[in-house]
Amino acid sequence: MKSIVILLAVGLFFSCGTKKIAGDGTGQTLKTKPMTASSTVGAFPDKNDQTNIQSAKIEGNNLILEVSYGGGCEEHDFSLVGSEMISKSLPPIRAVKLIHNAREDKCKALIMKTLTFDISNLAYKQEVGSEIFLKLDGVADNLKYTFAK
Repeated sequence: MKSIVILLAVGLFFSCGTKKIAGDGTGQTLKTKPMTASSTVGAFPDKNDQTNIQSAKIEGNNLILEVSYGGGCEEHDFSLVGSEMISKSLPPIRAVKLIHNAREDKCKALIMKTLTFDISNLAYKQEVGSEIFLKLDGVADNLKYTFAK
């Protein structure tokens, strides 16, 4: 009897404080709440977890990405980094990369998420009408960005 109580107490202890999704974290599709963040210009980090970009569009000074990735047990972090180097073409082209930190999430649910980034930092010039193409890693076509106020 005493061992049953101890087992129940241990089970309750480990179940509290952890995020759960329905099932065991495998084979489900989970749509999470949208995320909004700003972009930065700098070097691309070496560590980047797998992310599939389903769609990408620019609205005003925002890049809206629909992404999918594996997980479900941890909160994942995303950032958008633009290269410091810009091509000398007209309009210029800047390489951009979505950075994903899965925080060692071992669950295998398919997560769908909408990410919105303020990309005004990636503009060629922060002047209304200034144009640049963003070459986003994982997206076939360059995205034309025209700085808006």
